[in-house]
Amino acid sequence: MKVKEKNISMKELCHCLSISEATGRNWLRLGRLVPDRDHGGKPYFSQKYVKQLQKELKHGDTKTLKSRRNKKYVAGNGIYASYLTGSSRNYAVISSIVRRQNRQPPEEMRLREILGECALQLLGQAAGKEYDFSDDFLFHYRQGKINLGEYDILVRELLGEQSNRQGACGLRQEHLFSGIQYCLEPENDVLGMLYLSLKNLGARKAAGAYYTPACIVQKLLKDLKIDETAAKHSLKILDPCCGTGNFLLQLSRNFRMEELYGGDVDLLAVQIARINLAIACRDVPVPLIRERIQVRDFLMGEDGEQYDVILGNPPWGSSREHAQSQVLRKNFLTGTGGEAYDLFLEQSLRRVKPGGLISFVLPEAVLYVKSHEKIRSLITEQVQIQSLSYLGNVFDKVQCPAVILNMYKTGRTLKTCGMNIDGEHGKFQIKINRTVTKERFNFHMTDEEYQILDKIEQRKELFFLSGQADFALGIVTGDNKKYVKKEKSTGTEVVLKGCDIGKYAIQEGKQYLAYEPQYFQQTAPEHYYRAKEKLFYRFIGKELVFAYDDRQRLSLNSCNILIPRIPGVDIKYVLAVLNSRTAQFIYERKFRSMKVLRSYLEQIPIPAVSLAQQKEIILLAEKMMSVSDPILWQETYHEADRKIAAAYGLAEAEYSILQKPSALPGQELSKQAAAQ
Repeated sequence: MKVKEKNISMKELCHCLSISEATGRNWLRLGRLVPDRDHGGKPYFSQKYVKQLQKELKHGDTKTLKSRRNKKYVAGNGIYASYLTGSSRNYAVISSIVRRQNRQPPEEMRLREILGECALQLLGQAAGKEYDFSDDFLFHYRQGKINLGEYDILVRELLGEQSNRQGACGLRQEHLFSGIQYCLEPENDVLGMLYLSLKNLGARKAAGAYYTPACIVQKLLKDLKIDETAAKHSLKILDPCCGTGNFLLQLSRNFRMEELYGGDVDLLAVQIARINLAIACRDVPVPLIRERIQVRDFLMGEDGEQYDVILGNPPWGSSREHAQSQVLRKNFLTGTGGEAYDLFLEQSLRRVKPGGLISFVLPEAVLYVKSHEKIRSLITEQVQIQSLSYLGNVFDKVQCPAVILNMYKTGRTLKTCGMNIDGEHGKFQIKINRTVTKERFNFHMTDEEYQILDKIEQRKELFFLSGQADFALGIVTGDNKKYVKKEKSTGTEVVLKGCDIGKYAIQEGKQYLAYEPQYFQQTAPEHYYRAKEKLFYRFIGKELVFAYDDRQRLSLNSCNILIPRIPGVDIKYVLAVLNSRTAQFIYERKFRSMKVLRSYLEQIPIPAVSLAQQKEIILLAEKMMSVSDPILWQETYHEADRKIAAAYGLAEAEYSILQKPSALPGQELSKQAAAQ
């Protein structure tokens, strides 16, 4: 009997294509997705159709979806530039290999051969052996001219069965390996750098495989404070997502191999890690290395082993098969809605011993984004944070700020007193116990700054935009090259981008659009664009940048819309408050995001003042909207800014704390002047 094929829901389809459900619904509305059937008003798709879409996205064959930028379907390969230390002599060698591959990922057998050549050269250098040949070590190895002894099994595993069979014919790889000479660098994971640079970019990003640069590994280990008493005894230290072994490589300098454990779901990465450790630990038996570094799934495995230290860099947003996802949702609090690193943190809390250490490199978003509230709840209930380092964008070609979260398991509620913070404004220690919840998880401010923020939030004379404002996204055309023009023509009008918006000023856009929403991927209702009064704001960036519009102009999705609807409050007063240093201070200390989200703006308190006070600030705002002299503009900004700070209840000494160079609107002055 033929088994009926299960249809796929919209939610499942979006997961398979790595798109949001909002994007999926828009594609459906525009006819870019075609459901197989409709049930209960909901679309369902055949598995065959979804597999075909995945194939088309991967190979760039689809015309309807080709404009979609999806990290899962990025093609080619490229140098992982930040991975090794800056002085590494292997950068040039690996760049040469990548060029010889025409920047395309090699098939697995060829990839294993390239890695095998590198491994053979490094193993030979580590053993101090000299050969009468300088390149194509793989050819000579297959000819029996290189005796590896107990390390032979590691190279054979790396080459794989197919490559070993291929090698029987003893063919030389003259073009591929001629002139290629690697340099042994004990502090660097050269094999890992080579592997990452040759691996398909799409596969690397879809798996969340952002291998940690050596400088960040070294910083994490330097900050890791293992109790001296515990250090006298044998420890169990686990990297549950060890990749090619960069953390283990550094750990092997100070800890015995008997104390180190590593696992990863990537077989080839595990094989590389074993070779790395064999090179670094020449006196350690190979069987012990193979026993301790294994292919294992930290989340799905049944092993209940407990560890003294769990550390590493877990996957950032990796996807799993549907069946695995079901198991994770059942077994983990963070299994629904969280990402892979949430799951790794939760599992580490289970697997580390009481008093044990957990230290991970994580996206900074784990500290404040709503979808990570569940893991923050577990942290506040079970650990003490020893140190927190804000790293910024440290991963090559990845715009995602990272942190090092270093904590030990206490089983008690988190206390902030004693936490060491390393941030963009220097190092400091928190000396007071602060209020910490899953919603309020901010540590990058000094005690003085925290007390100012707390004072502001405790005021009674405040109102919020939540429930008292309309928000609208700018237009998502789906294909700007097609719809956005550089010259005005019949039926088109100006459309603004985020870069056209300055504080209080709009620089007239130089791009035009015919407003035909039926062809666009996503639009807000037209009445938001045509509102009598509205505020435009930049969607991307660390700074709050708002401008006033009463000309019913359109905007793209880098320039969003806010329309306050608070009784007795003028829109230009809200404009001035959101452009102020105090609002910027609140925003930075609470959210630290590169996207100005509606949910963040709704949480910024706005001081309630009299109509007369509003009018004073509005007159200054209007002056800034019209003035062309940068010096006069800045003087006016300072005057309005002090009035707004006073409305928040800040004393002059408190206001001076949040006056710093990054808070000055100087970068907006040229835009302001150009707009006049």
